[in-house]
Amino acid sequence: MTVPVYLIADPYQGRCHVYTDPKDGEYVRALEVRFGGDIDLTGTTVDLTRKTHDFPRD
Repeated sequence: MTVPVYLIADPYQGRCHVYTDPKDGEYVRALEVRFGGDIDLTGTTVDLTRKTHDFPRD
């Protein structure tokens, strides 16, 4: 089973890495968002926008 949306929040770099659209065991789309930006997941199975301005930084 493949996860449809895979999100990694990296507090050390202050970035999120988002992988979507799995096909044949690999993710077709990759997105990087700096903390403070919005992660637009509309159009995916999650169908929401996640704000990152309040993500903790290390």
